[in-house]
This record gives sequence, C-alpha cells and structure tokens, in this order.
Amino acid sequence: MTDKKQDPIADTPKLVKKSTDLSPVAKRRSKLIYEAFQEEPDDRDMLFQSSVFAHVFLPRRDPKLPLNEIWEQENGKFSVYVMPMPVRNPVTHETTYLGLPYGVKARIILATLNTVALKTQNRVIPMPADNLTEFNAYMGFSEGGSQVNAVRDQISRLASCVIRMTYDGNEGQENINMPIVSGFTLFPEKRPDQLMLWPNEIKLSQDYFENLMEHAVPLAKSHLTALSNNVTALDLYTFLAHRLHRIPHGKPQFLAWKTLYDQFGGDYDRIRAFRDNFIKVLKLVKSLYTDARIEEKGTKGLLLHHSATPIAKTQIISTLTIKTPQNNSEL
Repeated sequence: MTDKKQDPIADTPKLVKKSTDLSPVAKRRSKLIYEAFQEEPDDRDMLFQSSVFAHVFLPRRDPKLPLNEIWEQENGKFSVYVMPMPVRNPVTHETTYLGLPYGVKARIILATLNTVALKTQNRVIPMPADNLTEFNAYMGFSEGGSQVNAVRDQISRLASCVIRMTYDGNEGQENINMPIVSGFTLFPEKRPDQLMLWPNEIKLSQDYFENLMEHAVPLAKSHLTALSNNVTALDLYTFLAHRLHRIPHGKPQFLAWKTLYDQFGGDYDRIRAFRDNFIKVLKLVKSLYTDARIEEKGTKGLLLHHSATPIAKTQIISTLTIKTPQNNSEL
C-alpha cells in the first residue's frame, strides 16, 4: 500500500521549492499546505458548500461587465445567474452598483455562512460588525487592513446581488432564487466617496437553506485555506469532493478535456493552455485530497474512480448534531 504521507512530494515536485527560494507569501502558502497535509482526517474542521456550486461557480475574477449586466455560467443541467441589484446612496440619493462577487474570498465567505447556518440550523446569521478582523481570521485569511477590506468588499457584493440557480430535472426546470441578504446598513459617514456596505444580518432564502440542509458538500477547512490563492483549485476541490464518492465502485467515469474546459476553462482561449495549467492544479489539489483517485489519459481527458470524501460521514453527523451558539465570536 502506498504511504500517502509521501505522495504530495512524490507527485508534485514542481510545486515544492527550497524555502530560501520562496517569497514570504509563498512560504506562508507552503506552510499552510504542509500543515493541512499533516492534519489527521478525524481532526479536520469543515466548511460546507452548496452542491450547486460544485457544478457551476461564481466568477473566478472580476468579470468587468456593465454594472447592471447579469453574469451566468452553465454546466450540463446546472446554471447559475448572478444579478446585480442597485443600492441607494444615502448621501447622493442616487442608485449605484457595488459589483459582482468573485474569486476565492466570495467562495470561502459563502461556505462560512453555509456552515454557520447548518450548525445553528437557522438561516438567519448575525454578522459581527464590531469585529471584522476576527471574522476574517476565522476564514483563514491573513491579517491586515487590506484583507479585511477585501472581505468586506466581497460581502458587500454578495449582499447587493441576487443569485438564481436552475436545474433541468426530469419533470421540468427547477429555479431557486437565493437573495443572500434581506437587510443591511450603509455607512457613508466613514467614506462618502466609497460607499461601504455591511449587513446587520444575512438571511438565506428558505428554498436555498432547505436545499443546503439536504445536499451540502462537506469540505476540509484547512484544505480551503491552503488553496485560497488559487480559485480554480478551490472549484476543482469542491467538484471532486462532491463527485468522486458518488461514482460506483468499479465503474470509473471519463471526462474529456472539452468537458473540463467548458466547466473550468472560462479564462482560457485555447484548450491546450487550459490543460497544461489544469494538470498542475490537479496535482496541487491531490496533494491535499490524497484519497482522490484520478488517472490522466493524455490528450483525451481524466478518468475518475470512486474515492473517499475528504470528510468522513461519521464526522459530518457528529458536527451537525451539535448546535453552535449564535455568538459572533464563534463565527
């Protein structure tokens, strides 16, 4: 039997450099990956993502669309639409748009909100407006004012958008509207030139919350933190955590590069360039998700085999049967 404690180094030689060759940021990233790899499976904290966001994803980077334009992504039977909604500026009394949520932070913020809702079994989540640094640290982001502002910005974007998810089922199309925030407060007195939004509470829609209770995807928090500089790696990790354990034993599933390109390659003009980078991303993900059994089939695609999930089912049950107090300090 292969010793999994040696796999990341053996499988990803180009991802590991001498510590003296790394920048401070790269050293921190390497440390996070090493610590996540060394973590015992039963000791893993977890975050939860909606199963829909294991098929389709928020923008990976700022799409730079017209302020009122809808962003959408489709993958097979799943679609996601992110609709920006105007916010009234209390200083100028004009309406403005705060932009679309995107990138790593939007994904981890949403997973954090999902987790609090699941643990408390309450779709209303109070936000720690008086301690943003602590909220930021809980999600595993580095300290500093720029990081706090970046998180605040992404929550502002999530708050001012409506997300619609659709699924083409056997009996027609199912539509789930997900208004992330039902109420929020604007603080124009601090920076009138830069409208800053922070919600008093975040209320998940009833339909989304019920879907989350039934179909949430458990993810290792340390893995998300270690991958938090690579949005494609986060999306791939979430996809594999949801997909691999559903594949029947002895019946591997083949995914052609064209299929993978359609799902993950929106930032690439050519499939070949996407494939070359995606293989590196896959090796990074597998260095943490060591139970993932995936074969590369050259220029054809990938063969996915049944694999254990990053989080054991018994651990999920244990976590979600213990309600977490709705205390801001525990976010």
